[in-house]
Amino acid sequence: MKLVEFSISKDCIALERGADYFDLHNNFDFKGLAYSSAQRTLDLFWQRGTGDWIKATEPEKVRLVFSEVYLFKTHERDVDFPFTEDDCLDSIGFLSNDMLAEMGSFTSNKPKEGCTHLIAIFMSNFSIKVGAESVALHVTGSLTHHSSGTG
Repeated sequence: MKLVEFSISKDCIALERGADYFDLHNNFDFKGLAYSSAQRTLDLFWQRGTGDWIKATEPEKVRLVFSEVYLFKTHERDVDFPFTEDDCLDSIGFLSNDMLAEMGSFTSNKPKEGCTHLIAIFMSNFSIKVGAESVALHVTGSLTHHSSGTG
């Protein structure tokens, strides 16, 4: 999978583009997804959270847009977790292509030969696995400039 002009942070909780660090675990709430089987696209949507630690310079919205999707798989949430954990990303990374059944772990923050399926795991154990030709990062709102990341 080609990451178009962004990367996944070494701590596997954020997206990076240049000096920008978009912390999807602490600063953004997952809002949903849109899948088109006809277009072979998948969009994942986050919105800036409301915590008092979140800087006003954070963008209002972050979206991952997958193109030429050939694998789209989800794993149900754990019913013992409160629904408030569904919007909080636990980790994001890449998993070996031969581990199709695995939905709760990852092996790398970068795609590599034989390890191109991206997986997003949420605090409720809900997870989304995607195989696609490429994924692009779209950012909307604020962002005068910040670099709040550690990784």
